[in-house]
Amino acid sequence: MKGHARQLFAAVALLAAGGSGIGCGGSESGKGNHEIWFMGSIYDGASGAVLNGYTISLTYGPKTVMGKVDGNGRYTLGPLEAWNDYAITIALDGYRAFTSYNPGISPPPPPSSTTSTGGTTQTTNVYADIYNSNTTQTFDFDAYLFPNSLQPSPLTISIVKSDPTAAAATGSIRLRPSGQPSIQDSVGGVGNQVWSNDQDMLAAVVSSPFMDGSITIDSASLVYGVSYQVTVYDVPGFMPVTNQTVRAGSQDSLIINISTTASPLVIVSNTISMCRPAGQSTNVVMTALVTFKFNTASIEDVTPATSGRGPEVLDANLSVVTAMGGFLKSNLSTATQERGTSFVLSGDTLSIWWNPSMGLMNPSASDTITSVTYGGLGGIILQPTGHPEFAKTLSQLLNNQPTIFCAN
Repeated sequence: MKGHARQLFAAVALLAAGGSGIGCGGSESGKGNHEIWFMGSIYDGASGAVLNGYTISLTYGPKTVMGKVDGNGRYTLGPLEAWNDYAITIALDGYRAFTSYNPGISPPPPPSSTTSTGGTTQTTNVYADIYNSNTTQTFDFDAYLFPNSLQPSPLTISIVKSDPTAAAATGSIRLRPSGQPSIQDSVGGVGNQVWSNDQDMLAAVVSSPFMDGSITIDSASLVYGVSYQVTVYDVPGFMPVTNQTVRAGSQDSLIINISTTASPLVIVSNTISMCRPAGQSTNVVMTALVTFKFNTASIEDVTPATSGRGPEVLDANLSVVTAMGGFLKSNLSTATQERGTSFVLSGDTLSIWWNPSMGLMNPSASDTITSVTYGGLGGIILQPTGHPEFAKTLSQLLNNQPTIFCAN
């Protein structure tokens, strides 16, 4: 946990050159020395007990300074020169590596004096230039080390679509360290003065594909106590989710609900009113054409396979009237449209038509087609690609219209 340090103790010594004056000039001008010292205790992150026998060091620039640890586990460490970003390294056998990176600490502001001249009060700094002063500050900082033996349990994450009948989600997941181990959430000692272990926060991000709506993250990939932000993405037709966190070791399962990017299926235009049969029944391969345009970039036919999907439902429920009483061929197979219908999906468009030369038992140049009726619309099921939660029958999409009638 980082923050601007709150000063526990600051002893400021402002020494003029040669120790005889208070001005900023002199032979030592511009050589102010600003030292920061640290003291505190190191705790076991699992039990909260004070640790001893550790080593602690301070590094800034090319310099590394070793700290001293007394018999009670209290350390003293320094000096750190002001304004330098610094790293604290703590090592103890059996505990996770610890390195904390921190911003530089500024010297305290110089003291000021107040003078009155002719009824006017003026406040000035005794030393206008802090660079020519010598200062010493001491801060109390604590830290927490976690035992290597402390391992989280495996974490199982379930990715759930809003429609329980939809195919299980397949995509990618990422867990990124986002918070310190839990014991550091409650800071003792001087407020906000706890060094965080950047080794924990720099732990490897877990990134993996998943399938069948679930994934288990093994314990070796997680750092005990650290909070991870979980992101689910690359699930076709569903929005990425980054609103969940999980703390390794505090829970062994997580459920993430994902939301679709699709909208309910709607027919935005169709050519039913322009549907007409051809005048004759021979030498015609496309008649009674109807197209439907939808509000989504891609639609799919999810009519049950047992009924032959949309093409076969359309073919099985076709009826025609010809001037000479022509008959349609028999419907013998769910895999072949013997009666000559076509059912074609392309992007956001569905097109249906009839081929009388193929579908009539005895097509005749003398015969004319009076009407074509497409039935079974309640058995043809469509949906935005990958979104069974928005599946509807063609009849429902046409305001419960059961058939399409094409006549001259």
